[in-house]
Parts: sequence; C-alpha cells; structure tokens
Amino acid sequence: MTSDETDARLNHLVAPAQQAAAPQLTETALERRFGPRSTWVPAPGQIWRAMRDDIGVLVLLLAIEADSVTAVPVTIESIAEAADTLLIEEQSSSFGVEVTVWLGLRRDLSIGVLDRPVDDMAGPVVRRLADRAVRPEEAPRATGAGWSDPAVSEARAVLEDDLAALVEAPEMNAAEAEGHVTDAIDIDALTPEALDEVASRLGTSLPVVLDLIDGKRAPTPEQTAIMHQVLGAAPVAAPPPRGLLTEFSQPRWRGLVRHRRRRDDLTDAAARLALAYEVDAMAARQTGGQEPSWPDRIRRWAQGNQLDPDIAE
Repeated sequence: MTSDETDARLNHLVAPAQQAAAPQLTETALERRFGPRSTWVPAPGQIWRAMRDDIGVLVLLLAIEADSVTAVPVTIESIAEAADTLLIEEQSSSFGVEVTVWLGLRRDLSIGVLDRPVDDMAGPVVRRLADRAVRPEEAPRATGAGWSDPAVSEARAVLEDDLAALVEAPEMNAAEAEGHVTDAIDIDALTPEALDEVASRLGTSLPVVLDLIDGKRAPTPEQTAIMHQVLGAAPVAAPPPRGLLTEFSQPRWRGLVRHRRRRDDLTDAAARLALAYEVDAMAARQTGGQEPSWPDRIRRWAQGNQLDPDIAE
C-alpha cells in the first residue's frame, strides 16, 4: 500500500472517531436522556466523551471509583475483530452503526476528564466487555488479521497518544492545595482598624476578610500582597476537605468549573480549588465541623451566586 493510500485509509478510520468524540448533542437531548447535568453519575456501561484541552476520545466505562474510572476507547468504525478489539452490533448502541471497542487500550483515568455522557450500552454488552477487557501489560502481541492493516495500527497509535494525554491530565488534590499555606496570623492581635483597612483595600466585606484570615478561603496573589502590607503576614489557607475536591472533579460540575476557569483565566485544577474554597467557607459557617452533603452545598452555593448548577459552559 502506498503512503497516500495509507494516509487515506487512516483518515477514513480516525475521522469518524474524532467526529464522534465531539457529538453534537444538544443540552435538551442530554437532559432528556441522562437527566439534568448536576445529577450525572458515571456508571459502568456508559460511553462518555473524555476531554483534555483539544483532545477528545470516546470511552466506555468499565469500573468507577470515587475519583477515577477504568475505561476503554470506542471508535465509530467497524474493523476486523482482533485479539484486542470487539465489534458491537449497531442495534446495541444509539450510533446506528457498528462500533469498535479497543479492549487492549484499557486505561485508568481521572474522573475529572469525563465531559459528557453519549450512550449507555446494554447489560449483555457490558458483560462481554468485562470478560475480555485487559490491561496494557496483559494485551496480546500484535498478530492476526486485525493487526495486519497499517492504517489500523496507526489508528491504534493515535488512540494510545490521546489516552496518554488524558491519563496525565493534572488534578488538584488536598495535598497539592497545601501549597497555598503561607504565614499564620494571630487574629486576636488584630485591631478593628486593621481589619477595616484590609477590607477596604481588598474591596470586599469583613466576613470575607475573616474567612481569609481563618484559612477558609485561598488568597489571591494580590490579596496576599495587601495583607502582608497591612498586617505584616498573609493568612494560612488550609486545604479544602478531600471529599469536596473529589466532588468538584465529578463531571456533573464541569460547567461550573469551566465558568470559573474562563472568568478568572485559570486551569481546570485551579478553578476547582477556587470553587472548593468558596463552598467550604459557606459550609463551615453553616455546619461547623460536620461533614456536609457536598452536592447539596454546591447547588446552594451556585444558586446563592446566581449561577445555574446545571450550567453547560
């Protein structure tokens, strides 16, 4: 096969997968099938679009943990079934065509890369997949009819590269959040005049200043500089609860994260952390030391800030 023929065959294989990785599902259609965005819960057998930056891959979920999923990629292309692939007949999915499940490309991904559900496979299909899915180190050697087509092998290589990028997607966790801790402030030594000056220079209210000093909010670099000037130190920002950080990694809050990321020009991880501090500060005022229901708290915080918890972007 000539180089041009190989390229044409590769485009034929990969293009449908790339298009399917960005399905044009309207928010109305998504809500009709999977419910409001803030109720989405990933489950085995579902096909999701996984995203990081401009990389999108359709993945079928095999197992779910609190902050990670085990998944295999799916492409909208029927190829010769090989040792590490499985063809799913068109009547078992909503795509209307046969799809290929790449069992040999099983990966563990952060749940934070899941963007939106696309399909939900039938129970018998899930059982077939669970029986045959293998981890990368257990995958069979590249032999057989399904491996002989150079374009198919290249398509597999493209998927491997995209999955590697998804696996490496950075996530903010409680340990990393501790990097925000700076100098402690003795709140008993502060005068009302000093607190009022900080509030005035920050352009915020006294309760927000007290949250910053108590470590319930993460100070921005500008806030840190002002507090150093006025108080001689910046506050300790204790990391938000791990459960809240894990909750904000769930795809049901991806719209809120995107909104904060774009508003403040942050990374996804930094946006999650900023949101977690704000929700935690509200929860601390309302429940003391008890562990609240974080989904309920996030919805209440969003509504209090006039944000739709089911926001799409």
